[in-house]
Amino acid sequence: MLRFVLERLLAMIPLLLVVSLLVFSMVLLIPGDPAYLLAGEDASPETVERIREELGLNEPVLVRYGHWLWALLQGDLGTSLFSDQSVADVLLQRLPVTLSLALMAIAIALAISVPAGILAGIRPGSVIDRVVTVGASAGLAIPNFWLGLMLALVLAIRQPWFPATGYVPMAAGLGQWWSHILLPAFTLGFAAAAILTRQLRGAMVDVMDQDFVRTARAKGLPHRKVVVKHAFKNAAIPMVTILGVQANSLLGGTIIVEQVFGMPGIGQLAVASVFTRDLPMIQGVVIMAVFVAVLINLLVDISYGYFNPKVRPQ
Repeated sequence: MLRFVLERLLAMIPLLLVVSLLVFSMVLLIPGDPAYLLAGEDASPETVERIREELGLNEPVLVRYGHWLWALLQGDLGTSLFSDQSVADVLLQRLPVTLSLALMAIAIALAISVPAGILAGIRPGSVIDRVVTVGASAGLAIPNFWLGLMLALVLAIRQPWFPATGYVPMAAGLGQWWSHILLPAFTLGFAAAAILTRQLRGAMVDVMDQDFVRTARAKGLPHRKVVVKHAFKNAAIPMVTILGVQANSLLGGTIIVEQVFGMPGIGQLAVASVFTRDLPMIQGVVIMAVFVAVLINLLVDISYGYFNPKVRPQ
């Protein structure tokens, strides 16, 4: 297993190198000039040129990429063009908000999808199956920004049970953190729960008809043990793959949810950086997002070994 993990980590190096080149190149295609934004509308051409020289914007693209990549390898993501703050420091300040939101959304999605998918899968065509299917379809159809607005309107404004906006770190109090994170996390995780439920329901229907399940029943094993230990463990393999995809999607979905609930996370930072054309901040956000996505895919690959011993590396 250790060898497998090391091989995957080494395989990440060329991938991250190619991604870094793409990120650096794509940011250059954004219209506008940071030097003009920093200098202001009434700045003279000499002032704009001086700012371009200070930022190194007059250097060849490959030279700029080489300097940026060398700094990146040393953990230096650059400095914001507008706040003069270290990009790495700003990301580390915002990261706990986004991670809390994404992890809580995943937990909510699993808490809904696992029991719903199992119950619907072991009783196809039943009332429970129809209710779960309708609920999953609704989860896929409802946009998360609309759901977030409705939750805030009903549960935060008309009935002030939860805060409508803002974020409180866990260190300030578990109750305060929970009240601020629950609505945005449910908003973000509801669609993921619908996708996972449908996937697990279909996998459970297929697995329950397999020979090994009938054999387990013939041996007189309790129904709960047959479902949980034999059927669910095999049905969870495709669900884990979908969960990895959804985890990456949830990180992207935080952009909308953080805007709706006014949470100072990475998503809100990304939107503000695009509007101000803060190139170092945009590059830092994208590089961090890519690294997290690759790490999630690695964890998904490792988890296959638990659910299916056949794919464990020898």
